[in-house]
Amino acid sequence: RGCACGRNLRVRGSARDLRTRRIMASRGGALRRLLVDRRAWVPSVGTPDVVDAAMARAFSPNAPRRRSFRVGASGGLTPVLATGNVSLETPAFCVWGANTAVGKTLVSAGLAAAARRRALPFLYLKPVQTGFPDDSDADFVATRARAGVVPTMGPHAAVAAGFSAGTNDFGALGGTEGVAHRGTAFPVAEGGGAAAASGPPFWAHTTFAWRRATGPQAAVAEEGRFVSDEELLRSVTHHLAQFADAVGGGGFGSSTGLSFGSSTDVATGDISSATSPDGFALVETAGGACSPGPSGSLQCDLMRPMRLPAVLVGDGQLGGISTTIAAYEALDARGYDVAAIILADGGHGNAAALARYCESVAPPSAGASPTPVFTLPTIPPRDVSLFATLNDDSSSGNEETRYDGSEIFEWLNEGKSVFDAALAHMIKSHAFRVSSLRSAPARAKRDLWWPFTQHDLVGDVTVIDSRSGEDFGVYVPDADASRPGAVHLRFDASASWWTQGVSKESARRLHRAAAAAAGRWGHVMFPENAHDAALDASRGLLDGAGKGWAKRVFFSDNGSTAMEVAVKMAMRLWYVRRGFVRAGGDAKTSDEALPQVRVLALDGSYHGDTLGTMDMQAPSVFTGPMQTPWYKPRGLFLSPPVAQMRRGRWVVAQPPDGLCLEKCHGCACDVSQPTGPGASETEVGFETREEVFDVEARSSSALAKRYREKIDAVLDAADAASAEDPDAHPPLAALVTECVLHGAGGMNLIDPLFQRVLMQRCKARGLPVVLDEVFAGIWRLGAEGAWQLLRETPDVSCYAKLLTGGLVPLAATATTEEVFDAFRGDTKAQGLLHGHSYTAYPVGCAVAAEAMRLYKDPEANPNLRLVEGKETSASSETGADAATGAFSH
Repeated sequence: RGCACGRNLRVRGSARDLRTRRIMASRGGALRRLLVDRRAWVPSVGTPDVVDAAMARAFSPNAPRRRSFRVGASGGLTPVLATGNVSLETPAFCVWGANTAVGKTLVSAGLAAAARRRALPFLYLKPVQTGFPDDSDADFVATRARAGVVPTMGPHAAVAAGFSAGTNDFGALGGTEGVAHRGTAFPVAEGGGAAAASGPPFWAHTTFAWRRATGPQAAVAEEGRFVSDEELLRSVTHHLAQFADAVGGGGFGSSTGLSFGSSTDVATGDISSATSPDGFALVETAGGACSPGPSGSLQCDLMRPMRLPAVLVGDGQLGGISTTIAAYEALDARGYDVAAIILADGGHGNAAALARYCESVAPPSAGASPTPVFTLPTIPPRDVSLFATLNDDSSSGNEETRYDGSEIFEWLNEGKSVFDAALAHMIKSHAFRVSSLRSAPARAKRDLWWPFTQHDLVGDVTVIDSRSGEDFGVYVPDADASRPGAVHLRFDASASWWTQGVSKESARRLHRAAAAAAGRWGHVMFPENAHDAALDASRGLLDGAGKGWAKRVFFSDNGSTAMEVAVKMAMRLWYVRRGFVRAGGDAKTSDEALPQVRVLALDGSYHGDTLGTMDMQAPSVFTGPMQTPWYKPRGLFLSPPVAQMRRGRWVVAQPPDGLCLEKCHGCACDVSQPTGPGASETEVGFETREEVFDVEARSSSALAKRYREKIDAVLDAADAASAEDPDAHPPLAALVTECVLHGAGGMNLIDPLFQRVLMQRCKARGLPVVLDEVFAGIWRLGAEGAWQLLRETPDVSCYAKLLTGGLVPLAATATTEEVFDAFRGDTKAQGLLHGHSYTAYPVGCAVAAEAMRLYKDPEANPNLRLVEGKETSASSETGADAATGAFSH
């Protein structure tokens, strides 16, 4: 295929197409003859089903492995072969192209030759190859690096090479009769690379391959033998782990290995103590950075869980600056570290332009280290004069012997100083990465102040190298403390404090939304201004979580601030309802004339750590003098009944000491437990959770009546106490409560019937209802607004966490128009004087708008249940929509 395989070899002459086909066909024949001697290969049948079985055997938990890694202080051992895990024992880089035909394989060959000059064991891995076996990049690299080894292929690639079930291909070529050699899933152990001629061990392996020279996804459509993203990643993980296992720690005669002493300067990147690694590995992709893989996924997305550092092969031809920068941006935007750009000089000054671009991205004047650009000599064209005899009918079929690619050997030799410098830089960057990861815990303990943490009790520090979907890429030290360790994927079980809402695939939509908003707006001030991001996000909330009741949206940056704003709003509304303030007019007299108030709240609620929200919470470890001497609980706190599953049935557990957390003045709280008919829900319970949340049916129960009576008695006593001594017992001005679920308070499920009755009784007395949906809202419990599960609307509700899908901080306070009207007036002093510099941050708003669209997209959200093409109605009173499962965590 010439340039189609990434070697940029151009054929001149009128018979170019015919000659190229004959040359490539003969190279395929040469590859087959080379494979005759591969007697150590796994004998397996090459049909797709048996190929799958062979791959499953190779990548199963029982596959051979040696190295283990320490997990925290527990001393547990974790195999490196878990998909996506990357050993740092040896440097491993991924070779990307600015496009197809830019010379990726040439660069791989040059780096392989440079590694041989440094006597480094080397692995070249080609996960995906098309046009196989006529076109074999693994064969090209092994030959041009003068490794003297035969490239290997996996069972899947062996099918493309023609070793199909029921035939004896090798026997026909002189092999042992009855023995079919059809690829190996263990190239390092079985491939013979340790026997490389006159040099260090060398392996070159092709894992998955198709015959047709086209894009992998097109080859799959034509030939079949589909390969999933997971399967491909698993194979790369497996082969790199095999290699690190084999050569790590000085295997195969490696004399040193990377050492990390006190002379390593993480701040400057000076790795003066790093000498030479135990080996070096390259994983070469197919086509350009954004070319699809076999499944159709973009390769830059497909390979992202491993986050191998990148070497970008640029385009030196006219137009190559644009394609190279586009590829660089695509990799950088996905979190790859682009260690180097390497390109052949095309006579257009591309290298200088790219170097200037890299310096503009990471200015050296600011102490940054820009991505270096390495410039190779111009790639020579292939001289077709050497093929003059190809059209001669007397040719003997040994055409491949008439051309040895001498000009490419000469080109590699001419550029060897560049390849040597590039390889040295890559080794140094790997050493710097390892050193940075190893020193991160000490630097963190020295410089950081973690939230909710007693630093004197901190043991191991988890170093998070990256995130991919629902997994952290966590640095795990080696069991041998002197070795580099590894980066392992670890499931983020708490969804990073319950913020993560979308899958790895859908998260890309959020990333693009953030990038577009950052490029379009960056940040702009918000008062009396408008931008599409804020308008889209507000409309998403009003048509979604606030559908049917909310009319206005106030943006802030976190849940605690959103709740501060919400309580300010509710108190003003109460003042207006009680006549202390006239909406649209002047205040009654002065601020001093407005009475002090308190809130009705639930014990166990958590509303944040700002001063106002702390006062809305009952005394706990999060509040009190140890956190702030200003803490003064400004609420009447109730102990709510909770729904629990006991012995396979759902029951409603009543607070043992009565409804009131503390006995208030003139308290009428009844501490007795339900008996008779009202006790059935607390003793017998329900078979399903759905019955617990069927608040409409439960509203006529004896327990609902008891709730109404008890809540009214508490509210009556509070009103009486306030009338008697408003200074000692300020009036209740709002109900403030987490909706349905107490998160930080212990993951307690509040009886939805109780919470609904509580909201109804408060609204009947004119008390504004504020719901904290920071934790439970935006589909957490299967409904867009958690209030929908109660079938009762609030006056104010707060959203955060899942609001942006977990990508950026943003919070919103949604209100009715009545709440908004309470702040109208002739003076600015009557408005809501609250906000911060990044109110309605465009990046956050744009991501929130996209996240809300994602949640309701049945193609993206498999948890969204559709009934006759319409979302299940959660409230016949509001027409609100709901789904039947949280989107992610």
